[in-house]
Amino acid sequence: MSCSASWTATANLATVLATSRSGDKMRFASVAEVKNNLSAYLNRAQKRKEPILVTHHGKPYALIQPISEQDLEDLGWDDLIGQRLQQAWGGEADALYDYL
Repeated sequence: MSCSASWTATANLATVLATSRSGDKMRFASVAEVKNNLSAYLNRAQKRKEPILVTHHGKPYALIQPISEQDLEDLGWDDLIGQRLQQAWGGEADALYDYL
């Protein structure tokens, strides 16, 4: 069995094992796999609308999940960005303009 065939078999097994009660599938990938193929994993998550659980030494570590503009709006992302910028500038609204 070649390396790519072995990876495919392992990935398929992980997908089958991660099938939830609702029938959604989740792929598993190690930190090393994601590090070496980040673009491919991001594309896969976005195109297939498939979350990918990143593991470190076999334990959950991070989640790659597709997100849309509507998801960001639903989360109040604009408000959060405004709050973080205000915190970063410490209330100095014109600090950037004074610098320029």
